Amino acid sequence: MSAAHQPLPKKNGHGGGYEKQDVGFRFAMVFISALLLAVVVVLVFLVWFYRVIVPPRQPSTPTPAAQQRPLPPAPVLQVNPAVDMQKFRQREEQKASSYGWVDEKGGIAHVPIQRAMEIVVQRGLPQWQPPKATQEKRQ
Repeated sequence: MSAAHQPLPKKNGHGGGYEKQDVGFRFAMVFISALLLAVVVVLVFLVWFYRVIVPPRQPSTPTPAAQQRPLPPAPVLQVNPAVDMQKFRQREEQKASSYGWVDEKGGIAHVPIQRAMEIVVQRGLPQWQPPKATQEKRQ
């Protein structure tokens, strides 16, 4: 036998170095029940204590002035923001799905997103020249 598996020598009438029996079932159940009962008692006490410390709220009815939503200070630029947002989205959607000039003199046009993706798939992305400062560091 190795030293790790040998029981410890007896000291003061105790011996073996390990427990020879398990904790009793009855003791474990009493301990768990007492613990649960203590948790419930503390919970009930805290609920009672909270009600004593924090006074109950009185429901208040808002005044007619408080019920009306105040308008922002003048000038009111948007009469109906929801309609304005809807119109804005329609304009942006129309721009994103149509052809047109961004800078006609410079030869810059915008194309629909689907068509732009097809062009990128066919031609690939353009190779960008790195800034001059980056080129000088490499040499």
